[in-house]
Amino acid sequence: MHISSAFTRALLFCLLLVFSLSASAQNYRDSFRARNAVYAELGGNGDLLSANYDRIVYQKSMLKAAFRIGIASNQFFSAEEPGFYPVVPVEALGMIGRFQKHFEFGLGYTRRFTNEPDLLRNMYFSRIGFRYQNPTGGLVVRVGFTPFLSTESNTKSPGPAFIPRFGFSVGRSF
Repeated sequence: MHISSAFTRALLFCLLLVFSLSASAQNYRDSFRARNAVYAELGGNGDLLSANYDRIVYQKSMLKAAFRIGIASNQFFSAEEPGFYPVVPVEALGMIGRFQKHFEFGLGYTRRFTNEPDLLRNMYFSRIGFRYQNPTGGLVVRVGFTPFLSTESNTKSPGPAFIPRFGFSVGRSF
């Protein structure tokens, strides 16, 4: 086998690969063009009230995947907690559905940035719920069951804690 023919085959293979990656399949009418969303969530992963951003990173037919990050404060959660500290929820989300209505599920982690030894710092969440979001942008409404699990032990929680919670979000997609 000649070096030039091997080089030619490799070049052709690379070109075919590049063109195949740039080819697009049919565009479903429920494909999200508005992949970004900002919303406020009451309850859920961010203690009582959080401001959030999420982005849809994958979509195919009825399945969509997104990542979310938010910011909150303990001041909304409990007035008797000492000091002021930020709360940061992050979450990986999945959605199944067509058009605007989706079944939503996810796994998340919330970090409470406090040095107080009696307070939980690391919480792990799950989500099962409903999401309304127009594929072209506009109103976003989310309702979900968001129980959390903490594996930390302290004086207020002597072992792993499982607490059922709910979340309600309203915002805008773009």
